[in-house]
Amino acid sequence: MARPDDDRRGAVMDAEESTEEVTTADAEAVKPGARDLSLDTMAGVLIILVVIGHAIEPLEGRMSEALLQWIFLFHMPAFVFLSGYLTRWASTTSARALAERLLFPFVVFELLHFALASIVSPDPTGISPLTPAWTLWYLVALFVWRLGAPWISRIPAAVTLAACAALLAGTVDVIGEELSLSRIIGFLPFFAAGLLWQDEWWDRVRTPGMRAAAALSFVVAFAWSWSSHADVDRSALFLSSSYGDLGVIDAAGIAQRAGVLAVGGLLTVALMAFSGPVSGRLASVGAATLSVYLLHPLVLMPSHERGFPEGWSEAVLLPALIVGSITFAWLASRPRVVAATRPLMDLRWWRERLGQRA
Repeated sequence: MARPDDDRRGAVMDAEESTEEVTTADAEAVKPGARDLSLDTMAGVLIILVVIGHAIEPLEGRMSEALLQWIFLFHMPAFVFLSGYLTRWASTTSARALAERLLFPFVVFELLHFALASIVSPDPTGISPLTPAWTLWYLVALFVWRLGAPWISRIPAAVTLAACAALLAGTVDVIGEELSLSRIIGFLPFFAAGLLWQDEWWDRVRTPGMRAAAALSFVVAFAWSWSSHADVDRSALFLSSSYGDLGVIDAAGIAQRAGVLAVGGLLTVALMAFSGPVSGRLASVGAATLSVYLLHPLVLMPSHERGFPEGWSEAVLLPALIVGSITFAWLASRPRVVAATRPLMDLRWWRERLGQRA
């Protein structure tokens, strides 16, 4: 996987430069010629959808549930796909470097999640060393995927084999949320697809015809979410549980997960069809996905643990939470916030300070 002449680097929490730029004041950073701003723009859209999805999750109205299911159909598959695509430009996949960039913030925010949950949760469960707290599974998964990227890129039919593994993993009851194993295997096809994506394919999916078909596919997906919201167990979209835990037999679970993977793949390609144009504001958010991703659960945890005050209707809460999510993503990606929170996310900050004192 040679590096092409045009630098397509972006930031989806994982590429080495993202964890460097994203966790320093220099991340302001969206500099022409240094990054592919269209990928940062797409990353900005996706991280905003992540925040919106988690913000509206406690709501129970029909529109909220339909919107949530619609977001969950594609936002993590597309996020993982971009992570795989950008991994090819990481200068190292050594275990030590990956641990510093991904496992250090995992440990820090695992402790922060526990501390906050002990305050706001009516029934705190404590820290489970084998089960990542809430959103932190992605850091563990990313560590494993990037560590295995050199081998994944050499496997013939890697995407097909990864999809088969994802389908079969659900039949094994012990493969669940522990160590993020179910999601590591379940979302692996999207990471492999991004890792193996060829740059010449961008022009094929960015045509007017493909974008028209993509727009139609998103409309159809929302229509399905609207009509089936009461009948679908959204946890099936998380790829975090075995079929037994979902209460279905293996045959039904395989069929269900195959549909989830197929729709996720289709909508990921559809979303990529809209890549190419650049928005400076969205690109600046996309260049700081790590900060947004790690900070937003700390803000949203109280509503997840205790719910919203009674008397607040969905008609009021839904638009307020969407606007609030967009605003939060913007604020959390500002250089001053990124710089201020860098000690929580970047082991190198500590090494630099301790090195200066020594």
